[in-house]
Amino acid sequence: MKIHSLLVCAAAFCSIAVTSCNSRAKLAQSIQGEWTGNPEKLLDTGAAQATAVRVLEFTPGTADTEGSVTMSALVTVENTMPFNDSIQTPLTISASGTATITGVYQVKDDDELMISLDATSISTHVDPEGVVLNYNVVTEESGSTAAKLKPAAVILATQQINRAAQNMFTNIHEIDDIKVNGNLMKCEIGHKDLVFSRGSAVAPAMAK
Repeated sequence: MKIHSLLVCAAAFCSIAVTSCNSRAKLAQSIQGEWTGNPEKLLDTGAAQATAVRVLEFTPGTADTEGSVTMSALVTVENTMPFNDSIQTPLTISASGTATITGVYQVKDDDELMISLDATSISTHVDPEGVVLNYNVVTEESGSTAAKLKPAAVILATQQINRAAQNMFTNIHEIDDIKVNGNLMKCEIGHKDLVFSRGSAVAPAMAK
């Protein structure tokens, strides 16, 4: 009788272990590919605004419950320059850039991933040609000033985009409450509820 009970318990344990393993493998399979989030407002002080779109890409590894992850942030920033001796008319500086970081993931259970990001892998790219200086009143003098300010504006935009991405990527150790339904994925990252869809992303436009 005792041996029979032990066999029943062992069989039940094996069944639970197999079910758990299958559910973890199912989650790993369902998240594969690229996922694009909705635009998120990161900053709005009036003088400075920043909006970002997150992109997650999961690639399977040798085990069916682990692999590599690439996190990207498509960030758009806009700055309003105050009046001074050089700027006599309203000026806004807008720019977009992409920051990327890589790491690995491991499926913890049927709705949670453990994430390990390599802080040294982060890279930021801002196309200087995409940095735009706009005067509300365009004059020959303002156009000349814009040309002179362009190099400094590129540096400022790169710093802002890099800082925004660092804030987004810092302290991400897990992705919780993952629910995949067709081409939609709901999850929680850094105590923030997010929705992603499969496919490519474009940089977010600033609300006017």
